[in-house]
Amino acid sequence: MKISQDTALGTLFVAIGVAALLMALQYPMGTANRMGPGYFPLIVSALLSLIGAAIILRSRLGDAKLIEAIRWKPLAMVSAALVAFGLLIEGLGLPLAVFVLILGAALASDRFHWGGKATLGAAVFAGVCGLVFVRFLGLPIPMAGAWLKALGGF
Repeated sequence: MKISQDTALGTLFVAIGVAALLMALQYPMGTANRMGPGYFPLIVSALLSLIGAAIILRSRLGDAKLIEAIRWKPLAMVSAALVAFGLLIEGLGLPLAVFVLILGAALASDRFHWGGKATLGAAVFAGVCGLVFVRFLGLPIPMAGAWLKALGGF
């Protein structure tokens, strides 16, 4: 049995959406006027599940591209970049961890080339993420991590 890319993606979306929905149900919902901690995750997970179901339906009705072979290099590179982000965020801070994440994930592409343009783009995006999530939204994520503070940098 050959599985199409859309079927695999839709199934993944539905599985993640249902798992998140079950977790969201553990929190108080509240009302539309006074949302509880489970309200937003419930809405997002339900939408993700519906999108997954629509993708599965589209794969069954249309001519979907079959999965030929798993490309291991991009899968490993993106996974490693995500793990590195998780390990580096406390030590380096959000902007530098995002910078490593972007460049690490970009290495998975055959079309990616090191250069000033890529580095500058990653640096700008990392800075914007730091401003938005830490400064504007007030998330308790360090801008400069413990390793940088120990070196006397911040």
